Amino acid sequence: MPYLHPGEEPGFENSLLYYPCRVNNPSMSAGGVGGKVEIYNWEGDKLWEFELSDNTYQHHHDIQMLPNGNVLILVWEKKTISEAYSMGRNDIESWTFPEMWSTAILELNPENGLIDWEWHLWDHLVQDISPSFGATYGQIEGHPELFNINCGPVGSSAGGPQSPNGDWMHMNSIDYNPHLDQIVLSSRLQSEFYIIDHSTTTEEASGHTGGNSGMGGDYLYRWGNPQAYGRGTEADKQLDDQHSVNWIPEGYPGEGNLILFNNNYTNNSAVFEIFP
Repeated sequence: MPYLHPGEEPGFENSLLYYPCRVNNPSMSAGGVGGKVEIYNWEGDKLWEFELSDNTYQHHHDIQMLPNGNVLILVWEKKTISEAYSMGRNDIESWTFPEMWSTAILELNPENGLIDWEWHLWDHLVQDISPSFGATYGQIEGHPELFNINCGPVGSSAGGPQSPNGDWMHMNSIDYNPHLDQIVLSSRLQSEFYIIDHSTTTEEASGHTGGNSGMGGDYLYRWGNPQAYGRGTEADKQLDDQHSVNWIPEGYPGEGNLILFNNNYTNNSAVFEIFP
């Protein structure tokens, strides 16, 4: 995926290839596992590499380049059974794997190897079990900006031969809109995609206020499966095992809309273009 840095003119001779790839021994293993990002010039010289595969984070599936040269990296974030229980997860006795892999987005600066910005789904959860747990307590349908910690199983067949595992959301794509300064990401297992605000600071992204939206790191928009937040049934679900959500760039038909591949729409494959 060639990416032009700010000020560069279009042309293969001055573009770079950002290459997400798999490490030999990933710390968490399921479908789409990666662990490393490499950057090449058009002559094939490797200019830089970064590994993200440790006891807390495991890169998987996708990355997204930003206009400032930074890279958004999609990662699993490991949580223990006790951490999940303390937030309000109510079925840990039935787990076949002692972990819950949540989702985080890390913005990596290739110039210095530091994380310039981050967002964690774990900061934006809701539960209706008890006010004594860590996630926001309230009616699920009253908080579409948050994700229900009890929605969907933990560990699934999505990882294929690597199962059982702690995969919960199985986010499989990420994209960035430079005009809105927003991020969209797609969850295969939850049959939804989500838009969040990137204009926040990291501190604001961990809360519910701040940024251009005034909503911090909460969901600005979600689509595909309203039963996930108590506002629909299975009959209302529009997405199933979808991949590759992207904004349509300027200059193309439907510019500004979202487009994705819906793997299992009424037992068929389909391309959806969504006007949010």
